[in-house]
Amino acid sequence: MIQPGQYLQFTTNSPLYQDTYKAQVQAVFPDRIELLLPLYHGYLLLLTVGTEIRWLSPGLEHCVSTILSRATQSWSTTLPQAASATHAAKVVAVGSGKGGVGKTTFSINLGLALSQLGHRVILLDADLGMANIDVLLGLEGSLNLSHVIAGTHSLKEILQKGPGGLQVLAGSSGISSLTQLDSIKFNRLSAGFRDLESDCDILILDTGAGISELVIKFLSVADELILLSNPEPHALMDAYSLLKVLANQNPEIRPHIVMNRCESESEARKSTRTLMDALKHFLNLDPIDLGWLPVDPWIPRSLKERFPLFLSHPNIDFSRHILRMAQTIGGKTSQPVPNEGILSFWDKLRKRIGIQ
Repeated sequence: MIQPGQYLQFTTNSPLYQDTYKAQVQAVFPDRIELLLPLYHGYLLLLTVGTEIRWLSPGLEHCVSTILSRATQSWSTTLPQAASATHAAKVVAVGSGKGGVGKTTFSINLGLALSQLGHRVILLDADLGMANIDVLLGLEGSLNLSHVIAGTHSLKEILQKGPGGLQVLAGSSGISSLTQLDSIKFNRLSAGFRDLESDCDILILDTGAGISELVIKFLSVADELILLSNPEPHALMDAYSLLKVLANQNPEIRPHIVMNRCESESEARKSTRTLMDALKHFLNLDPIDLGWLPVDPWIPRSLKERFPLFLSHPNIDFSRHILRMAQTIGGKTSQPVPNEGILSFWDKLRKRIGIQ
């Protein structure tokens, strides 16, 4: 219930007013809400009649209103209504129990394979300590999520065009500060992703390695979780430890397992079976074997040349394996999992972080 005196957060569909704003409710009527005109950087926000209001306050995240009138000090809108059903993108989080297993290289090449299959893909560099996707792709933009949080740029303005149709969002310090944001700054991100959703089919999150608080939150609320490991015993143990933490938060989680840098198919199958059996026996999880990737001498060169292997060598085993994984994640070879969408992802993340 909306009450007089309550503050509501919102954004708009106007190209002139794309930040996050806050207005106080004056009165609630059967057909409208009256609010005080909000101040923004010391000036009254003069919204025009007919502007669509997209509410961001908890409980109203999926609702919209239309401005009905504007007076000297106040304005009125229609009552919040559920927004029309829109396209829901799939959010895929890629994680690993330890660093150095090839997670970022995998995320980039998976995104390119999904793009080749016709999906509109955005890759978000969500690695707190080693955000470097833009470097690996040879992109030169200097904008990242911290500029969106500060309100100086929109999410669309920091979106970079990468090779093969892939689009990239640099995270940098914007990711590391997520758990310390107030609701206004957090909503700048969620509002920006709401605008991106109609132009995106799959959002890939390249998260940090290990068991940090924010990584766990990312992995636990995504539509799909891909866990990367390799056959080394300590890598398998770290992958198990990560999933143990996730299973404690969400016993229904069903991760996809990818075994990277395998010398042979037999080594890959043995390592994957070892990990999956442990997950089933000790954690009662039902993981999915997404596939494996071979050791490939071309990978170091592709990193030095800053040109992804999937594009430079599309016919080698590595690229063919990546393509098969993309077909599965993209729903081409299995029953598609219903997507909750990017906006829903940020709503769930807000609750996990504890932002009101």
